[in-house]
Order: sequence, then C-alpha cells, then structure tokens
Amino acid sequence: MKSKPQKILLSIVLILLSYGFIIYKIISFKELRNIDFSAHYSSSDFLIFLLVIILMFLNWSLEAIKWKILIDKIQHFNFLKALQAIFSGITIGIFTPNRVGEIGGRVIFMEKGKRTFGVLATGIGSFAQFITTIIAGIFGFGMFLIFYPHRISINPLFNKVTVCGLIVVLIILFLIYFNIKKIKSLLLKIRFFNSKADQLEHLSETKISDLLKTLLLSFARYFVFTSQFFLLLLFFNIHLTIREAFIAISLVYLFATLIPTTTLIELGIRGSLAIFFVGIFSNNILGIVLSTSFLWFINISIPSIIGSLFFIKNKL
Repeated sequence: MKSKPQKILLSIVLILLSYGFIIYKIISFKELRNIDFSAHYSSSDFLIFLLVIILMFLNWSLEAIKWKILIDKIQHFNFLKALQAIFSGITIGIFTPNRVGEIGGRVIFMEKGKRTFGVLATGIGSFAQFITTIIAGIFGFGMFLIFYPHRISINPLFNKVTVCGLIVVLIILFLIYFNIKKIKSLLLKIRFFNSKADQLEHLSETKISDLLKTLLLSFARYFVFTSQFFLLLLFFNIHLTIREAFIAISLVYLFATLIPTTTLIELGIRGSLAIFFVGIFSNNILGIVLSTSFLWFINISIPSIIGSLFFIKNKL
C-alpha cells in the first residue's frame, strides 16, 4: 500500500505529465501563430466559439450520466461526483495510449474492492460509444456513395464491399453488446479476468433497459461533439451543407476510431482524416486543421486542466 507522501508524489507527476503534454501541443501548433482573431472574426463568430465551449460541458455531462447509470448498482454516485471522475479520467488519459488511462482516472473515485467493477462498466460505456460511431459512419459512407459517387476515384466494388463489411461488424457488435452474459465464458479465458468471475457475473446482469439508455446517451454525445466540429468549421469559414458536414464528420470519426493510435499522434491522425474527408467539400485546408485542433483543445485540454483539480483533491 502506498503511503500518503507517495500518493502525493504520484499525483504531482501525473499532473505535470498532463500539463506538459498540453503545453507541448500548444507550442507545436504552428498554425496558431498565423491567426489574427480581432481582424477576421466578428462578435457573432465568437458566440459560435462560446457555444462550442458550452457544448463541451454538455458532452462530458452526458458521459457522466452514462457512467453513473452503469456503475449505480456497484456504487452510488451523484451527478457532480460522477462528473469529477470523468474530468479526472481525462487528465490521466491524455498522455496514455488510446487514452486508456481515463478508466483508471475514473475508478480511483470508487471504493477499493469495487474498482474492477468500475473498469468493466466503463468498458460497456466505451463499447456503446464505439457502436454509435460505427452506425453513424455507415450511414455517412452510404450517403457519400449515393450522393457523391464521383468525388473520389475508388473502385465501386471496393466501396460496396467496405459498406457490407461494416454492416457485418455492426451486427456482431450489437449481438455482443446485448448479450454480455453469453461472452462471459470467453472473457474468463483471459488471464486478467480469471480471478474476476464474481465481478463478471455481476456485470453480466446489466439490464437491457440500462444498455439501451447507455446507447441512447452515446448517440446524444455523438450529436453534441459532431455539432461542435460543425460549428468550428463555420467559425473558421468553412461553409458546408448539413448533408456534406454529416458525411465528412462521420467518416472522420469512423476512421479515427478504426485506426489504432496513441494520444501523441491522435491529433495528427484526426487532422489528416479531416483534411481528406472535409477536403472533399472545401479547399480551406488551414480552416480544417484549425477546426480539428481547436476541437481537441476544447474537448480534451480544458477538461484535463479542470480534472487535475478534482484528481488532486481526491488523492489528498
């Protein structure tokens, strides 16, 4: 068991790593130096920017509600406590591969002996968000093939096979999501879960109604952060129709989800995907890069700074 000084030291190290990563990203963001906000943006533009920031809080509030539903039978949290755990998770996850540290940052708010339950419950929430991204991506890809078949020179057969493959994956994901109890035996074959049979049994009893609520909240979150992306595109003078925006943004998130990455290159991957997909409808490359980067700073960096305060308070 770690002593209190060790816990404090670990907290300080984690916070410094988190802040250091944010500062590194800002310093290396060369495009920021070329922006003259006062010269090119009106008060109405800044209202749009303010709305994006407000939506950030809505985005993570929905995630807090989702997490609260999944862990409520394990340990009761009020909304504010759940939100603190979410923000703390972002702080820890920002410098870890695929932000897996978010799980650890959340479950430290739970009582000892219940944290494994929390890890598994968090996994269900992440799985629901993954399914949501796949569904939206399939619709976006299908709409692209229907309305803009000649915008990209790719073999039509490849497009059809890709759509069919994504639909098959989606069906499998739904079968797994709504049949957690049936895959328990498979999970028990993994070494980590060998001694977690009781926790898995408890989790496998998750009500269908809770799974549906989690999925609906995942859709709500998806709508919020895609709306943020759309508003930032407007802010940086990229004017797309709703249809064009849905297609481009859904494909960015689809491929960003499917491509394995780490936090160090996540922003670069999303930026490249945004240039490719949004670039189908707009030549404003700088605006696309700025939109993607500012979305990352607003949805990850700001919550990470807020979460550091909650993390320190909880550890102390």
